[in-house]
Amino acid sequence: MSRGDVVMHPQGWLMDPNRRWLLLFHKDPICSGKWPKIYMDKWSASDKGTPKTLKNRRKVELEPALETWDELIQNGWKQINEQFGEAA
Repeated sequence: MSRGDVVMHPQGWLMDPNRRWLLLFHKDPICSGKWPKIYMDKWSASDKGTPKTLKNRRKVELEPALETWDELIQNGWKQINEQFGEAA
């Protein structure tokens, strides 16, 4: 998970296999230090696969964010490279 002093954390967009939901993982800029807090924003997806409506936001510790990211990937969610603005 970490290389030296650099802590890896999930970041970016995941889309569910049915293209109905998007999750944005991003670090809380206020939480500094070795163990950052991570925001997980759940969005409904438009027909074009872009964020449509923010459904909820969770702020979690690093470990649960990593577990959620890995579980979603294992369940067919795909990381997408598109960026839709700062936090959509």
